[in-house]
Amino acid sequence: MTGNSKHAFHGGASFGAIGESLQTLDRASHVISADVLDAWYDPSPQVIESIQRYLPFLVKTSPPTHSEGLREAIARERFLHAENILIGPGTSSLMFLALPRLVVPTDEVLVLDPSYGEYQHIVENVIGARLVRFELPLDSFQPDIGELIAACRKVKLAILVNPNSPTGVGIGPSQVREILEACPSTNFWIDETYIDYFSLEAGAPMTAEGLVSQNDNVIVCKSMSKFYGLSGLRVGYLAAPQHLVDGWERFSPPWSVGLIGQLAAVLALQDHDYYAAVAAETRILRHELATGLSSLGWIVTPSVTNFLLARVEGRKAAEIVAKLAEQEIFIRDANNLSPRFGGQWLRTAVKKREEQDRLLNALATIR
Repeated sequence: MTGNSKHAFHGGASFGAIGESLQTLDRASHVISADVLDAWYDPSPQVIESIQRYLPFLVKTSPPTHSEGLREAIARERFLHAENILIGPGTSSLMFLALPRLVVPTDEVLVLDPSYGEYQHIVENVIGARLVRFELPLDSFQPDIGELIAACRKVKLAILVNPNSPTGVGIGPSQVREILEACPSTNFWIDETYIDYFSLEAGAPMTAEGLVSQNDNVIVCKSMSKFYGLSGLRVGYLAAPQHLVDGWERFSPPWSVGLIGQLAAVLALQDHDYYAAVAAETRILRHELATGLSSLGWIVTPSVTNFLLARVEGRKAAEIVAKLAEQEIFIRDANNLSPRFGGQWLRTAVKKREEQDRLLNALATIR
């Protein structure tokens, strides 16, 4: 991502092959869209069945004004108070709503390096605040907690993506708590877009959501896009202290999440067994993909998510991305996510087994 850009750069080049006019969606089955981190699996069968059953009603009917039913469902499932939850049309929308109301241009904001590029864009180009990069070691991407604490103490806001994107590396709840307890004067924005994969892999909750009722300086940003397979419906929420939620609600428009999105999110939250099963399969597929990439000489970062970050030696990532695109296979050149990457880093989503095989076979011909 470059400074002074109107927008942060993201994946999604695959839609150029599918057709941005949305008139040729049947082409999607021929395109491998591993440059974005959408789920390789479908949403819960309960979600699909209900949408199909009620589709005419869902399309023509205005939704509950402030997603009241979804808010209550999240509160029940996540053991939160409803007044600590703000619903929005995806986490990106919530970031643009909330972050400019947490800091001003004279503030310093810490982000991990590398990390999700939208945060750098909002801090530098939307708010105009000073960005402080906390550089993660390129051999592990695991932060030194003591050094991170020291850096967090010096800024107004620290943005921690956990597990991190694009690395797929996470830190546990005890480490998160240690950081928060050591920095009572710093506000923390914890992005947990991929936390559900981490929790199921660890066999225990990894989320920091429960901390928002105990701390005035913690906001947890949660997406329902990736893990629940609802990226096309744009549903997300913030878990935050009530005084912050109350303030943000004044700037949150009515009907921000459509009726299909609200219904899908409520039903997805209920289907624990289905999502546990697909998360387990995701872990298997991720291991197979990592093994295949390693066999091609790629240096793969261990991940707890639905994607992998890897370094290639002797080739430019951009060249590999371009060659794959010729075969309608799309992965992400990750080099704009850190000034230290040097043109050799790539990120790919976990996909269906046959799609991963096609990707690996294509890579074997162009290395």
